[in-house]
Amino acid sequence: MAENNCPYCNYDEYNVIAKNDFGVVLPEPNSLSQGHSVIVPLRHVASFFEITDKERKSLMSLLEQARNELNLRYQPSGFHVGFNDGEVFKAKSEHLHIHLIPRYEGKVLKLDARWGIED
Repeated sequence: MAENNCPYCNYDEYNVIAKNDFGVVLPEPNSLSQGHSVIVPLRHVASFFEITDKERKSLMSLLEQARNELNLRYQPSGFHVGFNDGEVFKAKSEHLHIHLIPRYEGKVLKLDARWGIED
C-alpha cells in the first residue's frame, strides 16, 4: 500500500534505473558518490525482515542488475551495500531501501548522519 508522503512510494517513473514485479532501483537524491542508488520494494514496508521471500529474491536480483548497470556506466572499483532496519540513530526508516554506493579508487567514502556518522 502506497503512503502519500513516502518518497519511495511516490517516485517519478522517469528516474527508474530498473524495475520488476516487486521492486525498483532509483537514484539516491542525496548521493554519497557518483551512481549512488537505492533498491526499494514496491510495497510500503519498513523492515527487511518483513518482506516476503519473493520480494527478497526480487530485491537481490535488482541489486545485481543495478551493480551491473553502474559497472557499465561508471566503472567503480567496488561497492558499499547497506541498509538500516528499525529505529537507528534516532531516525526510523518508514520504507525499506537498500543503498548501493559505488566506490572509486583514491576517493574516500564519507558516510553521514544516515549511517550514524557525525562530524
